[in-house]
Amino acid sequence: MGRGRYMEYGFYGSYILSILVIVIIIASIFFLLYIQNENHLFENSMEILKERYVREEISSNEFREKEAVIEGLEVSDPILISLVDRYVRGEIDSKNFFVILNQIEK
Repeated sequence: MGRGRYMEYGFYGSYILSILVIVIIIASIFFLLYIQNENHLFENSMEILKERYVREEISSNEFREKEAVIEGLEVSDPILISLVDRYVRGEIDSKNFFVILNQIEK
């Protein structure tokens, strides 16, 4: 017997392959948008910190302290982004921030 075009996977093999390629492309797009969104969220936290300083809600020393802490972090986890956001908004102080950060890193 000869080997035809659809012998191994049947008639629907090419359709399955096409759907698989489309799913991979869509997943890649969502992944790239997710990475871009994380960077945007971190930049948003810096903007909130700057706005609080301009409105004089925080002192210059507190601004520099929080800025130094935030810039020294590698932010990739959504939980860490929300923690930084809470820290910048003043919902938690520096001591609690580092306690929670240590718990997340474990």
